[in-house]
Amino acid sequence: MIDRADEVETYSWLTWDEFGVVERLDSEAIATRFFRVIIPVWPSQSFYVTRTADGEEQRIKISLQVRSVILGYLRLPTWLAALVLAAPAIALPHIWGWLILPAALLAVVAALLTFVAGRLDEEEQWRRSLLRRVVGFGAPPEMLTEELRDEVCMNLERMWHARSPYMTWVDAIEKGISSELLVALAEYEQDPSLVRLARANLVNRVWN
Repeated sequence: MIDRADEVETYSWLTWDEFGVVERLDSEAIATRFFRVIIPVWPSQSFYVTRTADGEEQRIKISLQVRSVILGYLRLPTWLAALVLAAPAIALPHIWGWLILPAALLAVVAALLTFVAGRLDEEEQWRRSLLRRVVGFGAPPEMLTEELRDEVCMNLERMWHARSPYMTWVDAIEKGISSELLVALAEYEQDPSLVRLARANLVNRVWN
């Protein structure tokens, strides 16, 4: 299911909020909604957050993403711990100055958790960029509900039929035809052998 972005909530210590933003790519990312009591307490739902061509933000509901949940729990408490240690070290350095070292170490860990952990590798960036160009959003098919996956797959098949009414997309891949649409169809079919062949056809076109 694709939802429009929720309206901004009035700030409260006890509320639902999004943490654990991971796998950023251009205007897309994964985030998890937590119930928080200052810090995240309990995760309820992960979303694939994307932005349409006209700038509207949408959230696609997906299953809870482990990496997003873990980083959602860790990031804010680590920053807060670094701040708690740094405050007395700065305010009363002659007494608490020694706390600056553990505070700095925690800040480094927090920065790594925030800006490094949760990145996509180059292959997955390529995959999601291709899916976004063809489908409109780059969420991997395996993350989506079966209903949404089937809907997207039907639309892709219609696109292929309009382009090539006398050849099925599977036959086109097996014949070596190169097309990003064929790669996306293979991805949504979730057939690893077809995915490998469709990607190979696309790469061969690029290099030849």
